[in-house]
Amino acid sequence: MATIQWARLTAAVDAPLRRGAWYRIVAPLTRLEVVVSVQGKRVTVPRPYVEIRATPPREWTVLRNPKVAPGRTPEAFRRGYLICPGCRDRVPLPVTQVAKQLCPRCSQTFAIAWDEHYLEKA
Repeated sequence: MATIQWARLTAAVDAPLRRGAWYRIVAPLTRLEVVVSVQGKRVTVPRPYVEIRATPPREWTVLRNPKVAPGRTPEAFRRGYLICPGCRDRVPLPVTQVAKQLCPRCSQTFAIAWDEHYLEKA
């Protein structure tokens, strides 16, 4: 049986994946691409633009100051948001830096990866 692997974008590239969300890899890896499942559909992403891990994500990803389309993105998400590791739903950044967050969509509680600097330039 093959090991399940997970991937997420490491760059703001044009791909139908939510920034910060982890997706299950559904085809053998190649040197050039990764195939992930997005809402039940297979999506190919260039491998240089993804981070791959062997364990499922267990913490909320923090996306601060995302580049968003103002006409398409609700105001609550424009300064940043959290991405649920369970269902990939987004919630606005909490007002204070709390340790855990309940997901209103999947009803699971996960720790928040505040120390991770996803897609932030150093």
